[in-house]
Amino acid sequence: MQRSARTILERLVRIPSPTGEERAAAEAFAVWCADAGLEVALQEVAPGRPNVIARWKGGGGPHLLLTGHLDTVPVGEGWTRDPFGAEVEGKRLYGRGACDMKGGLAAMLGAIVDLQRRGEEPAGDVTVAAVVGEEEDSAGTRALVAQGMHADRAVLAEPTSMQLVLSNRGLLNFRLVVKGASAHASAPALGRNAVTAAAAIVLELESIADELTRRPHPQFGPPSLTVGTIHGGTRPYVVPDRCEIEVDRRINPGETAEKVLGELETAIALARRRLPWLEADVIAGPDYLPFETPGDHGLVRSMTMAMTEAGIPRQISAWRAASDAGLLVHGAGIPCVLFGPGDIEQAAHRPDEWIDLDDLDTAQRVFEHVLLSREPAQEVADGSVSQ
Repeated sequence: MQRSARTILERLVRIPSPTGEERAAAEAFAVWCADAGLEVALQEVAPGRPNVIARWKGGGGPHLLLTGHLDTVPVGEGWTRDPFGAEVEGKRLYGRGACDMKGGLAAMLGAIVDLQRRGEEPAGDVTVAAVVGEEEDSAGTRALVAQGMHADRAVLAEPTSMQLVLSNRGLLNFRLVVKGASAHASAPALGRNAVTAAAAIVLELESIADELTRRPHPQFGPPSLTVGTIHGGTRPYVVPDRCEIEVDRRINPGETAEKVLGELETAIALARRRLPWLEADVIAGPDYLPFETPGDHGLVRSMTMAMTEAGIPRQISAWRAASDAGLLVHGAGIPCVLFGPGDIEQAAHRPDEWIDLDDLDTAQRVFEHVLLSREPAQEVADGSVSQ
């Protein structure tokens, strides 16, 4: 039986698990959880793509969810090492997924294995969820929420460089399909130019983007709206009858998907004043909602105490990127923080992806302390702190 996060990580990196092909990694992780004495279930998210859900009964403390994703981005070009070799040089282990985020999963399971080896029990019930699909559409966490996952608090082991992340921005993508009517370009008045109509919407969206700059968040600054693509028409001599716009909207805590959809509908309505025939369908992509956990929350106190006991600074930060945390917070009502080994900016999604092994070991110790923490739960049902 593996005895440390390092051994678990080496084994996990050697199993390729690009998004959509997670079964082998999931089945191996499930076996390791069972070997550690956990009650294990596989939750089929899609054919050949199971989440691993493992449970460890504990004392009367808060029920803790430890979670992370099994899937990785594709290997890509430019590697100088075997992406599935788990090669170690100096203090670094190299391989696809080592940083994002098999290292976090390994640290969590390694903590459980070592606590059981020492005969210790967690302060409260523990659920470990290793999910699929995070790199594409977060299908695994969405299934976890849809199936009624319950816990008092959660730690998502994203590679945060050993900082405790209490909030992150959200992300919504939209596709706007603008419809017109085709005609020969020699008689454009007989048609309805969908590209022209789309351009009118884009100008209105730019005005909304300018307005957003005047609504800064204390940590993230203003939210943003970006028109990323526009595609329309077939030939220069044909009035285009269709044009598509893709919009990226970064959301700050306090904003909602409904608010953002209202912005798009406003832009379409304003453009329709100039072009009364304008017709546009709004197609929403996967939503990643922002989250913000109060600094005096019991989960934050437990994590900062564990960081101190593991010998690392209590560094608190926020992420500008999105994560699955918003799904857990808003979809399942589970207060959440991000914490894990690995540097997402310097190491993740790159050739020769790596993780610092000292950080991996330290993260395991942090999780051990969190599992043993007797910090009382002061949360109420909505995830706020009771006074």
